[in-house]
Amino acid sequence: MRRGRATLALGAAATLLVALPVLPAGAQSPTDTDAAAVVFFDDFSGPGIDSSNWTVEVTGTNFGTVNNEQQAYIDSPEVLYIDQNVDGADSALAIHPRYRPGTVAPDGRTYDFVSGRLKTQDKRDWTYGNFAVRLKLPQGSQASGLWPAAWMLGSSIGHGTPWPSSGEIDIMESVGEPFTNVSLHGPGYSGDTPLHARQYFDGLDPWDWHVYSVEWSPQGFTFWINDRHVYTVSRAEVEQYGQWVYDDPEFLLLNFALGGDYPHGVNGVSQPYHGIPQSTVDLVAADDARYLIDWVKVEQN
Repeated sequence: MRRGRATLALGAAATLLVALPVLPAGAQSPTDTDAAAVVFFDDFSGPGIDSSNWTVEVTGTNFGTVNNEQQAYIDSPEVLYIDQNVDGADSALAIHPRYRPGTVAPDGRTYDFVSGRLKTQDKRDWTYGNFAVRLKLPQGSQASGLWPAAWMLGSSIGHGTPWPSSGEIDIMESVGEPFTNVSLHGPGYSGDTPLHARQYFDGLDPWDWHVYSVEWSPQGFTFWINDRHVYTVSRAEVEQYGQWVYDDPEFLLLNFALGGDYPHGVNGVSQPYHGIPQSTVDLVAADDARYLIDWVKVEQN
């Protein structure tokens, strides 16, 4: 249900962060959890994906293509599996897109890429708390147009409330460039939302393991990479653009899209695919593009 972001012009409430800043005075680090309890934790240490936590989405069943993305999501160990031998983690969920020209989805549409998408919808959801994901992005300079994400949607989206009125919290989005994006989407601030920040990794390796998190409260949101503050937006700032829709439960999603409107808006590539240059096609065709998730954790006071 996520919409495309053709451009990333910053609004009044957003801040372009060229470097990872020190914590502002009074800011609470996501590691300050003395009064918090872990209410959800998945470290992907089992032999397979825990179906009590996650549902695998399949394009062309009850889920269609959005954002002009170029992949079909499938339920297959080819694209979703647990890797027990990963540098930097005991084990990790791997979302591993493949180049499979001519793949026909259940709805009859044809795709040249397949990938994976998981959600906790109707199994796990939460209102407020700290939501953290330790992950490793697909590496580097040839990866323009790859679109891995860790994000949240309002649980009402499957029960009569359309996007963006359900609310969306983007904890981490990458389009294969040396920055990530955090953002909010809701009524009046969707698509090219003014409520976002682009984060460049000054002095850090963007393709290494990092913890991406958001602290969500009735007063607003604070986003982090590791223990460094990225972006804060208050409820009052959100309400400058539209209705605050973040007092109800949201569920988590992990997915790896390829191409689409947001990558195209960044790299300007139209051939051979919308938002995907040939170098990235070659990377995927060589099976060298993987999105790794070490763990997902939710803490609430």
